[in-house]
Amino acid sequence: MKTEPEIADVSLVLLGNFNPAIFTPAWFGWQDLLPKQIVESATLKHANPQLIVFEADWLHIHVDPERFIATTSQSPYSRLQDLVVHTFQKHLLHTPLRNMGINRSVHFLVQNMQVRDKLGRQLAPTGPWGDWGRKLEPDGRHGGMRSITMMQVNPDDRPPGGEINVTIEPSSRIGGGKTGVYVRVNDHYAWERQTTDHGIIDLLELHFDKSLKRADKIVNHIMSLTEE
Repeated sequence: MKTEPEIADVSLVLLGNFNPAIFTPAWFGWQDLLPKQIVESATLKHANPQLIVFEADWLHIHVDPERFIATTSQSPYSRLQDLVVHTFQKHLLHTPLRNMGINRSVHFLVQNMQVRDKLGRQLAPTGPWGDWGRKLEPDGRHGGMRSITMMQVNPDDRPPGGEINVTIEPSSRIGGGKTGVYVRVNDHYAWERQTTDHGIIDLLELHFDKSLKRADKIVNHIMSLTEE
């Protein structure tokens, strides 16, 4: 990336029908999906029939009856793709899946609050808001953009129903609420019906790398707007 983010992660989200109770660190170890040392170091945060949450080295797993979420903040991100593909292609062949999200999130710092608010005014000009909008100027301390999401529907590289959503807002994690910017790219893939024919996993194998490259290109552009 042009500007190195302070915090960055990638997550894979599958929507379908899941049995959370099976997705324990031990199960991933029994299936040779995670090595022994990672399984033994795992921290199980929630474990009941409706929710499994654990952290293990580079990996965070969250599973409820409708969502499987795997997240990492450590490269290589390909480990995340490999884990999810092997989990559902080799071991959970009959799990119904219907949608998938490949998500890229970053938090980066800018020089000062004025730079951050200038970005907000570029993305959401105050002029169209008339007299009230002028009350948000000129120093940014009286308001401005809180959050903006742009959506592309039905991208031509996937089945109908897909979306690319980009959200930009002040970061709540860095910069003390003044100099941090948060960007999230949600790359959503839909399938015609809930199915066990592995269509979603095939899309993951095909699109993971180029999805992250596209997301980083979008993030780099947003970052560049704060450097001019």
